[in-house]
Formats: sequence, structure tokens, C-alpha cells
Amino acid sequence: MSGTETEVRVAGALPPVSVGVTAVAVVVVAVLVAPSPVPLGVALTGGVGVAIGLFRFESRSITAGAGLLFVAVVLSGGRSTGWYLAATVPVVLAWVNARYALRLGRQIGRAGATLRVELVHTILTLAVLVVGGGAGYVASRSVAGGGSPLSLALLFVAVVLFTVALRRA
Repeated sequence: MSGTETEVRVAGALPPVSVGVTAVAVVVVAVLVAPSPVPLGVALTGGVGVAIGLFRFESRSITAGAGLLFVAVVLSGGRSTGWYLAATVPVVLAWVNARYALRLGRQIGRAGATLRVELVHTILTLAVLVVGGGAGYVASRSVAGGGSPLSLALLFVAVVLFTVALRRA
């Protein structure tokens, strides 16, 4: 472990609200895919990856864990397009909030209260996901007329684009 990593870990404290929202989002994904053992195992592995990333202040582990959460949603079986879209919301929420927790932990550490800024970030992230996902779902239903594979693929592309947009925000 380098000296800079030690300084970051000692000086930085993870903000509790963002970590809590991340944990709840991971649990929601696990519950959504729970009836099937393979997706559940992948979701639990992804949750462990996110937790390791938070513990070690590593963004790569968080991204890998969130990627496994997304794979768990995809592996969960033939469900409706709307279900897939709704199930990706906690995946993206876990990823975005975990990364935000790292950023706040590095910048502020134990020095300040972060409750208000964490709540604003979480609410705005949820608003973007729900409004954007809802608009994408309505558009896919009106254009495709049903749950076609192309419609599902386009919605997954939309989720990835929303995630990239949230990452840059």
C-alpha cells in the first residue's frame, strides 16, 4: 500500500448516507434476482465487489461489482422489458452512490457534515433514472408496440448512456 493510499484511508471517512443507499440498492438487486441461484450468486459477488471497493477506496472494484450486479439482472431470466429496466435502476444507483461516497470521502473526510449533499445527490440520481427510464420505456412501447428483443436492447443502451451521463455529472 502506498503512502498516498494510507493518507486517503486515514483522512477519508465514507459518508454514511451514500454507503447506506449503496447497500440498500445492492440488497434490492439481490432480492429481485433471488428466485434463481446463479443470478443471486452473481449479485452477491457483485455486492462483495462494491463493498471491497468502498473499503479500499478503489473505484475499479466498485465498477466491477456494479458490472456483476448488471450481469445478475440480465441472467435472471425472461422477464418483461419494464422489469429489466426497473431492475437496472438499483444497479446504477449502487454504482453512482458508491463512487460519490469515495469522492466525498476523499474531499471532505471526517471534517464536515454531508447529509444534505448526499440526499440531494441521491434524489437527483433517482429522478434522472426514473424520468429517463420512464421516457425510454414509453417510447419503446409506443414505437415497437411490445416487448421485442430490439426494444429491450435499445433500453439497455439507454441505461448505459444514462449511467455515463451520471458519471460525468
